[in-house]
Amino acid sequence: MALAVSDRELSDRAASLPPATDRLRILLTEGSSLSARHTLYALGRSHVVDVLDPDPWCQCRFSSLSRRWIRSPSFSKQPAEFLRFLVDLLRGGSYDVVLPTHEQVYLLSRFRDALVPFAGLCLPEFSALERLQNKAEFTRLLDELRLPQPETTVIRTREEFDQPWRFPLYVKLAHSTAGRGVFFAQTRDELQARADKLVRAGVVNGQGEILIQQPGRGVQSTAQAVFHRGTLVGSHAFEARRVGVGGMSDARVSADHPLVREQVAFLGACLGWHGSLFLDYFYDRDARRPEYIEANPRIGETVNALLSGVNLPELLVQVSCGDSPPPVSLGRLGVRTHSSMMILMHVAQRGGGRRAVLSELFRLTTGRGIYENSEDELTRPRDDRLSRWARLWIVAQLLAWPALAQRIVAKTVENYALPESATAAIKALPLNLLDGAD
Repeated sequence: MALAVSDRELSDRAASLPPATDRLRILLTEGSSLSARHTLYALGRSHVVDVLDPDPWCQCRFSSLSRRWIRSPSFSKQPAEFLRFLVDLLRGGSYDVVLPTHEQVYLLSRFRDALVPFAGLCLPEFSALERLQNKAEFTRLLDELRLPQPETTVIRTREEFDQPWRFPLYVKLAHSTAGRGVFFAQTRDELQARADKLVRAGVVNGQGEILIQQPGRGVQSTAQAVFHRGTLVGSHAFEARRVGVGGMSDARVSADHPLVREQVAFLGACLGWHGSLFLDYFYDRDARRPEYIEANPRIGETVNALLSGVNLPELLVQVSCGDSPPPVSLGRLGVRTHSSMMILMHVAQRGGGRRAVLSELFRLTTGRGIYENSEDELTRPRDDRLSRWARLWIVAQLLAWPALAQRIVAKTVENYALPESATAAIKALPLNLLDGAD
C-alpha cells in the first residue's frame, strides 16, 4: 500500500462516507481521559460510538453513550501493535470516522496517509503537529510568529541550570501529559533538587530540551479550535475558576478574548492546520493581552463549549468526513461548569483526608461556592444515566482511603500519556510499517 495519499484519493474517500448529518460509526482511540468522556457527551446521542482502550476499567466503558469497549494494545508502549490492531479493526469499513481524543494523535499523524483509506480521519501533517506537541518547538514557533509568551529559555545540560534565574519559575520537559513533566520551583534550592532528579532519571543528558519559563500574567485560560486545511471553522474559550490536578482547570467559565481568536486563526493558517488543537495561556484582562504557555494538537475537554452552544467534536467529525463546514458562531459567555470528580480527587491528593473530602461533598450537594450556578462536566445523569455511578465509585474509594487519589490519577494518565521515550519509539517506526495492510 502506498504511503503517499493524493488529494484526489482523500476526496474519493470522503465522498464514500455518509453525510455528517447521518448517524455515523465513530471509533475513539482511547476511553480513559476526561477528553474522551467529554467527546462522548458531544457525540453519543447522535452517532454510534465505540471506544478503544487497554484498561477494562476506563471510564468511557461505563457509559450509556458508548456502544462497546474494545481492548487494545497500549499506543505508547506498543505503538506498532496498536497500529496493526487498529487497521485490522478498520478493515472492511467497520467505522466511518476514527477520532483521536488524546495523545494517540501523535502516532496516528505520523501514519496518517496509511490510515485514511480505512476511515475518515482529520489530522495535520506530522511536521506541523510536532511544532505544537513539542514544548521547545512551540516556544520557537511563537517567537517566529511574534506571538506573546512568558520569558522562556531552552536548555539541555545540567550546567545550564546554574544560571541566575528569577524565581518562581517552571521547569518543563519537551513532551509530557497532564502536567507530569511540569515542575514549579520557588527557590534556587528547589530548582537544583529538581535538576538532580532529572539527571538521575536520565532526562537531562545533553540531548533532550528542557524549558525554564517564567509564570504567565493574568487568568489561566484555554482556547479550543477546529480547522479545515488552515481555515478556522469553530472555536471556544474558557477561563479557569479553579486549578486542580496537574495544573488543569477543574472549574471554568466560558469567555471571549478577541485577540486570542485572531491569533489562533493566524497560527492555524500558518501551519495549514487540519483538525483540532487547543492552547493554554494566561490572559491579562487589563492589557487585553495573552501569554501562551502550551499547545496540544487535539480537541481537549469540550463540555463547557457544548453547554455554551458550540459542539467542537461534531465539527471535527464533519471535517473528518471531508466536509468544509462554514464557521460557527461563538457560544454564550459566562457559562459556568465544573468537574466534581476531579475537584474531589484534588482535595484528596493534597492530603486533606476524609474530613476535607466530606466538606467538599457538602459544598457540591448544596451548590455552594464554586458549584453555584454551575453544571457538572463529567457527572451528567440526564445525558448519561451511568455517569453518577462513576462518581459514587470514586467518592467511595476516596472516603475509604483518601491517599488512593494519587494512584488513581497516575494509573489513568498512564493509559494515554506520551512520555519522551514514547515519542522516540514512534519516530523510530518505519513509515512502511503498514504496507500491505489493505
